[in-house]
Amino acid sequence: MSVDVRPATDDDVDAVVDLFRQYLRFYDQEVPDAEARAYLTARRDAGDCVLLIAVLRPEGTEPDGSAAEEVVGFTQSYPTWSSVSLSRSWVLNDLFVAPEARGTGAARALVRETCRRAKEAGAIRVSLATAWDNVAAQGLYESEGFVRDQHFHHYAYVTGA
Repeated sequence: MSVDVRPATDDDVDAVVDLFRQYLRFYDQEVPDAEARAYLTARRDAGDCVLLIAVLRPEGTEPDGSAAEEVVGFTQSYPTWSSVSLSRSWVLNDLFVAPEARGTGAARALVRETCRRAKEAGAIRVSLATAWDNVAAQGLYESEGFVRDQHFHHYAYVTGA
């Protein structure tokens, strides 16, 4: 199988919603289909995020949107700004590959395409966070050139909104 990465289209929404809900369950969040769909499409349509999908297709075939292609992963990145560097920056906020598609190179392809698009958009960095115990993800990110922050502690304030 070959892996292609491209922006999610309206035709991909059902597959992405299913993957997004699996991703949220991984973080102990249960969200109904309608809410997941509304969030993803609102962010994408407003231009708030870059929503990419990984598609597996039979080796030797051209990408064509056929039933032989399967959406197996996604990333959702948020372009933002860095005041300190006076430059554009991206946050790779969400990355998920279906368990049955792990090991296919889909996650690596998604990370690479996210970084390529960020650079093309003029971003000076792509930042991300992952769980302390997500060793597999840490290995992927470090093998792709991401460096663990040694200078800053990152904090979050939960507003309860």
